[in-house]
Amino acid sequence: MTDKGADDVVLPPALIPRRSSPAVAAAQHRYTPPGPLAVAWGYGVACVVLAAIATIVVGWGTSRDFWGYVWTVIVAAFYAAGLGLFTALPAALLLGWLLRGVQRQGQHVLAFFLVPLLLGWIIIGLSVHAVVVPLFMGAAIGVAMAAGRAAVWPFARA
Repeated sequence: MTDKGADDVVLPPALIPRRSSPAVAAAQHRYTPPGPLAVAWGYGVACVVLAAIATIVVGWGTSRDFWGYVWTVIVAAFYAAGLGLFTALPAALLLGWLLRGVQRQGQHVLAFFLVPLLLGWIIIGLSVHAVVVPLFMGAAIGVAMAAGRAAVWPFARA
């Protein structure tokens, strides 16, 4: 007679579940900040998107042809880049650092939309004592920063 007990079943090593400690799991998913090229790429995309939004909303009808609008977007992107060095870039770096434990990139993009929207709305709204126009300005800033964060999605190493 042959013993057919369940204790004789041996799984191949590839199918045996590994039990790892939390320290090993944390070491495997250690946060690595994006490189300087990824930051520069996202910053550039955000500046161009913000400039395009500003050109469409404010500058529509100011040029006779398509290339005039392209030139306006380029000039506005330089203005956005200059102002953003002291406002948007530090905020994006701080927000990225605060989100370092979040693995889902979609949540990063959502946070890069909501936080600048709220900050822009509050700061601009308190500066000019208005509600609606600063909300739209904050939304434009949020869309631009979310687009910049979405542009660096392929470079994420978290």
